[in-house]
Amino acid sequence: MGLRAYLLVDVVDEMEQQEFIEVLRELEEMPEVDFVEPVIGLHDMVVMVDAPVTVEAIANKVSSKNGVKAVEILKVISLFERHRASKRELLEALGHGGI
Repeated sequence: MGLRAYLLVDVVDEMEQQEFIEVLRELEEMPEVDFVEPVIGLHDMVVMVDAPVTVEAIANKVSSKNGVKAVEILKVISLFERHRASKRELLEALGHGGI
């Protein structure tokens, strides 16, 4: 098992239903993708990935799909990492520079 994450995917507003289904199916076919679910709310799809190297590489592949407007990454972390002394310490451990 690699690095797990949820990707919150937004598609262009003018996308037709059939195009949306095609993008969803293309994402499902990616070997790093565990599942894709269409959602209603701030985003259009939730994608669960298991990345062998970096989650960002998978997010870039998803972003390159026709009609994808934006991708937000939510990395899954261990309970140990979540309960560190501070959020700043957690972000530093994950390789982020700041809050």
